[in-house]
Amino acid sequence: MSQQNNVEINTNDNYKLTTDEAIKLINALKEKVNNSNLIFPTLGKKIEFDVFVKDDGSKCVVNIYRGSINKEKGTFQGRTFINSIPLIRLDITNSCHINSDGTKIIGNHLHIYNEETELQEAIPFDINRKDLYEYCLEFFKKFNLIKEKWNIIYQEEI
Repeated sequence: MSQQNNVEINTNDNYKLTTDEAIKLINALKEKVNNSNLIFPTLGKKIEFDVFVKDDGSKCVVNIYRGSINKEKGTFQGRTFINSIPLIRLDITNSCHINSDGTKIIGNHLHIYNEETELQEAIPFDINRKDLYEYCLEFFKKFNLIKEKWNIIYQEEI
C-alpha cells in the first residue's frame, strides 16, 4: 500500500481505483517535479514528466503525445505513478468516439476515470481554440497542474 493524496493506493497490479479516489487525485493540486522547460513533442513523438501532489508529495505522471500524420491531433493524459492508472485523458482529434450507450462524440473529447468503465466513456471538449499549445494549458488546468507561467517550447510544424 502507498499513500497518495490521503488515498491508500494498492500496489497490487490488479488494483482498480474507486471513482471517488480518482476524482480526489484529479482535483488535488499538482506541481511539475522540476522547473526545466517543457519541450512540446514534434509530430509522432511523445513526452512524459512527473508531477508531485502538493498535499502529500506523491507522484503522478503526465504524458503528451503528438499525432504523427495530422499536426492538429494530440493526446494529453494524467495517470498515477503507482500502477500507471489513467485518471484523465484529453483527445484532440477530428474522429468519432462512441460511448457504450451509443452516444457519438465527433471531435475533441475528455475521458475521466470511473471504476465501472475506467476511461472508455468520454464527454465533448471544445474550448474554441485552435492549437495544441492552448489545449495543453487547458488540460493542465483540468488535471489541476499549477504553475504561474509555463515555459513550454512549442514550434508549429508547417
